[in-house]
Amino acid sequence: MKQGDVIGGYEILRDFIVAGGMSKVSFAREGETEYFIKEFLSPKYPVAGAPGGAATLARRQKQCDEFEMHHKKLNDAIGSKCGFGGNLVYAIDFFRDGTSYYKVTEKIEIASLSTRDIAKLPLEKILIILKTVTHSVKILHDLGIVHGDLKPDNILIKQTVTGGYTTKLIDFDNSYFSGLPPENKEEVVGTPEYYSPELAHYIKSGETGEDKARLTVQSDLFALGVIFTEYLTGEKPGFPKACQYTWEAVNRGIAPELKGGGRTGKLRALLMSMLQADKDKRPSITETFSQLKDPDITKEVITETKEGVAGTTTSKLVMSKNLRPEAAVDRTPEAMKPKSGGLRVRGLNTDK
Repeated sequence: MKQGDVIGGYEILRDFIVAGGMSKVSFAREGETEYFIKEFLSPKYPVAGAPGGAATLARRQKQCDEFEMHHKKLNDAIGSKCGFGGNLVYAIDFFRDGTSYYKVTEKIEIASLSTRDIAKLPLEKILIILKTVTHSVKILHDLGIVHGDLKPDNILIKQTVTGGYTTKLIDFDNSYFSGLPPENKEEVVGTPEYYSPELAHYIKSGETGEDKARLTVQSDLFALGVIFTEYLTGEKPGFPKACQYTWEAVNRGIAPELKGGGRTGKLRALLMSMLQADKDKRPSITETFSQLKDPDITKEVITETKEGVAGTTTSKLVMSKNLRPEAAVDRTPEAMKPKSGGLRVRGLNTDK
């Protein structure tokens, strides 16, 4: 798709670019509103006349059916708890055109801050960022959903009218229900720097039902431990050069090093607990949120940088929070039934 093309009623505003190897992204416009649009590179729907034998086409059809159902179930679950414009940003439109699937999401203005910039903010502002991220992840975990790809790139930092900062959590394409990762391990992508030990094990050698069952919401807590360390210190947890990633170090029994100690004694203790190799020894997201709200969390300061950072504003491609608010868009169960060129989802109550 190129600039000027129209797909699913959206005018493409620039040529699609590859993002992460699994999708292509662009901006699009419908009416007066601009959106972010993502094209999935896989799976490809077996339209009439598609090449391949009966068994191949049946396999592709099954893969597409599972893909549709997975994304619809996740989006419906998140949508049941979140309103448009909240801190979880998920798809407002999900459809198929020809062989390809697309997601449409809102376009958000964000503050352009690196993790090192965030670490230079006053501690009270960093804590607000930590709490809003934790609250967003808590919504997912309360629904039994693992985000699956928590990393700074998927946490958009937005400046408020008062000069503070809040966050938007995006990209649920790698999400799955706790203990039920995709059957195909190649679909469990994530980002190695933020893998939990159990996720790394599953991707490298996990084969059994027990390996799958270990991939619970607690996997996200490890990733958050790495991210929060970056937000507080400007760097990932430290470990010997013999280890490439944090999960590898803790698997060897090596305690991560936190630059500056992690700001305060209680924050350090929280971070170290989140970075436990044993998922059952990590705090739950509810316990993490409770500790961050503790007024004593800022006591016993080890080190704190007073310097503030002024963020610049830039456009960001993101996924949206709810069904599109325009009254003209009919999202009733009847309207969501398969239409020509539209999303086909079968086997769900809303489609019977």
